[in-house]
Amino acid sequence: MTPKVLIVDDDAVWLQLMEQELKQNAPPFTVATTESGQEALDMLAADHVSAVVSDLRMPGIDGFELVNRVSRDYPDIPVMIVTAYDRPKTREVVFKSGASDYMVKPLSTEDLIERINRILRAQAEGGSLHNVSLETFLQLIEMESQTCTLRVSRKTGNQLGVLFFRDGDLINARLGGRQGHEAAYEILSWSGVSLTIENFCQVTEKLIDGGLQSMLLNAMRQKDENRPDFSPHENPPNDQILLDSPIFTQSEEQSAPSAADHPRSDAGDSKKSPAAGTSDAERSQSKLESIFGQVSGVEDIYEDQRYAGLLQEAARIGKLCGSGDLNAVYVNQKSTGQRVIVPGSQVSVIRMSHDVSRDRIIDLLL
Repeated sequence: MTPKVLIVDDDAVWLQLMEQELKQNAPPFTVATTESGQEALDMLAADHVSAVVSDLRMPGIDGFELVNRVSRDYPDIPVMIVTAYDRPKTREVVFKSGASDYMVKPLSTEDLIERINRILRAQAEGGSLHNVSLETFLQLIEMESQTCTLRVSRKTGNQLGVLFFRDGDLINARLGGRQGHEAAYEILSWSGVSLTIENFCQVTEKLIDGGLQSMLLNAMRQKDENRPDFSPHENPPNDQILLDSPIFTQSEEQSAPSAADHPRSDAGDSKKSPAAGTSDAERSQSKLESIFGQVSGVEDIYEDQRYAGLLQEAARIGKLCGSGDLNAVYVNQKSTGQRVIVPGSQVSVIRMSHDVSRDRIIDLLL
């Protein structure tokens, strides 16, 4: 989606001249203009805008009020102020109101384009991902305790939503003029999305309560209920899966293993030492058994290559978001308990009851 920059100024002559000069320079963004602060707010509510450039002195809603309103209602959209009335106090008030940049008229088109490009580059400095599992990526953000602004683009309906994270906690969401839970649930129900990551979060106030896992589960319920063939008698999904993978949508013969597939190993098996000549996979399995075999609540340790696709997807996304090498994947299924999946020449799975602390298991692995 090509970024769109909205320029607001009551000086019609300057506005028209600036629009023409910008288009002549063929910047990597499209330009929309308006002479009214109120019309600018209406355009923000109806269209996807990446940044706003606004004059200060305008009748009605002036630049000061526009900055305040955009910062409150569209916290992901940066506002640059351009003015011919430059005063030290003015500059201070503008930045305290939430403006991201400040320029003094007269200004060159080249300087304006460079400032706008700097803002747009910051919005994508964390990279972009296309056709990814939104659930997967959000839970990676939670695991890595990242602070970021995530712009979610949905091809169907040409929709754009924004999710705000602080230290891995989803604190707000915006979809059009809506914020909070309502916006978050709709965005989380999308599939077939593209993501743009900004390594910064302007939002400080937490408007969303509850954990990410429960929100994802509710969003999936909402998604199911919106299906044309949905029946109210269907059982709602009760699994919480950290990473979305084809293994959870395959046929019954290929589906992810249940607890019955792997009964608990005998206690003595977990104490076995690898014999001479054993393979790397066997040595890795024996090492895991020696670490976790005596942990209360660990029900089984086994190998299962059906998780290989999940690990590959997790490793790929981890590299794209700069999370380093993949050490393990955590899966929580309400019906069968917890699993930690460990990559290697053979994929190892540690199955646990819900009584086991996830953090304790991860600490032992690391």
